Amino acid sequence: MEYRYSTKSGAPYLINELPIEDYMKGISETDNNSAQGYIKAVLVAARSYAYKNISNLPPTDKRMFDVYATTQDQLYLGYTSEQKMPRVVQFVEETAGEMVTYESNVVTTPYFSRTNGFTKSDKRHWLQSVECIYDKGKKKAGHGLGMSTHDALVRATKDDWNYIELLQYYYSNTQVEKIY
Repeated sequence: MEYRYSTKSGAPYLINELPIEDYMKGISETDNNSAQGYIKAVLVAARSYAYKNISNLPPTDKRMFDVYATTQDQLYLGYTSEQKMPRVVQFVEETAGEMVTYESNVVTTPYFSRTNGFTKSDKRHWLQSVECIYDKGKKKAGHGLGMSTHDALVRATKDDWNYIELLQYYYSNTQVEKIY
């Protein structure tokens, strides 16, 4: 733990510093009972997002911390989450070091709740619009870039898609690579 005081906001921060795989075990972006392919897809996307966020930020002396522990970045509940979701911890260990890459570079992998049928395109080549058949007729919830977690959950559950198929579908022309 690190204590920092922000002169900009006038607020104190208690920062939990830990290795990325330990951080991943406390992520609460999925639940323990979902399809394996879905959980692994969310975890690899979350790891890629966190890794990219850490490596793209200014040096530590110019910022307070790497990611918010809320849905602003990724919902992190720490050890409580690890205790309640042993399958998630297992899948973190099974995918340790795996990240989404485009042209051999780790990329930012946004994800969100639900589209109204299609994800949005972005200037980044791996964030192109894809059809979300299981979101059709639903009300959009989220920014619309990257992976629709609702559509991915149904594809993993009903259509038996594995995590690599899911990630390569929502993040165009990417690979899932073991980075460390």
